[in-house]
Amino acid sequence: MIEVEIKLPVQDLEKIRKKLLESGFREKSLIEERDQYFDNAQGDIRAGQEALRVRETRDCLTGKIWAQMNFKGKKLDDRTMTRKELETEVEDGSICREILQAIGYRPVKPEVIKVRRMLSKDSVTACLDSVHGLGDFLELEVLTDREEKRKQALGRIEDILEKLGYKISNTVRTSYLSMLQNQGEKEL
Repeated sequence: MIEVEIKLPVQDLEKIRKKLLESGFREKSLIEERDQYFDNAQGDIRAGQEALRVRETRDCLTGKIWAQMNFKGKKLDDRTMTRKELETEVEDGSICREILQAIGYRPVKPEVIKVRRMLSKDSVTACLDSVHGLGDFLELEVLTDREEKRKQALGRIEDILEKLGYKISNTVRTSYLSMLQNQGEKEL
């Protein structure tokens, strides 16, 4: 799958939520995600601008916990966070992390923790993220199975951004992990 995605720093998540609901989005879930990223000893994954992670998710309403493993390929354009993404559910996130370490992968610090409110409309998912240590963000994403559909998916995202009063140029192409790491370097 190709994940066409933008990430936008925002000041008021509730204002964005209301505008999305008014435009036909529906709330799906409120979750907490804990992302542990991994790389080999040489740092090849991160150096290649790719990502390997184990994500544990907790439903904030029911307490149910589940896990998945993700690989994100290189960004496919110079304007967005669009990438090929492979993901699968795993029964136990802690065992998955242990397996990765046993075969030579090492955890990358810090762990990324966020509370995410998910909304959807048609094939667009809107994530209102409060990221520990970073602040608030809006992510908009469309999953597509073919490269030919990528431009159309981005057009839909741009339309939503415009209705919210933003443009692609307001978005960032940096992962939460990289933002947290860059923030830590500035504090040294």
